[in-house]
Amino acid sequence: MLNTTALRIAEFAREWRREAPLKMHSGTALGLDGDPQWHPDFDRWVGAIGGGGAHHSNPEGRLRLTRAMRQLRTVAPREYDVIYRVMVLGEDPEKTMYWLNDRAIRGGHPERYSQKDTTVLIVCAVDKLAFWF
Repeated sequence: MLNTTALRIAEFAREWRREAPLKMHSGTALGLDGDPQWHPDFDRWVGAIGGGGAHHSNPEGRLRLTRAMRQLRTVAPREYDVIYRVMVLGEDPEKTMYWLNDRAIRGGHPERYSQKDTTVLIVCAVDKLAFWF
């Protein structure tokens, strides 16, 4: 199960870092209507996020992941904090555990997190993201 979690984190991290294409137009080529022709990468990107282009059927992975992350933040904020630190910021789970404990101490909360607790939060967060993705 931990191997699957690690693979999913890597996959989601790649999706999270995916950006909009740098080129909007292909250069000097004009479309049938006389307007500049879109660059193929831009056409795919626009089509993927909702409207025309080559991929009408489902949204781009980055958009789906953003929606899943928002849902996770609403449903399980502590899991969101942990997976954001590990997946997006690239933080080590042990460092995340220390961050959780420091935050609990600063906030006057009695809970303390072990490495096992932090791992469970990570696994649960990734499982929810995979379901919503």
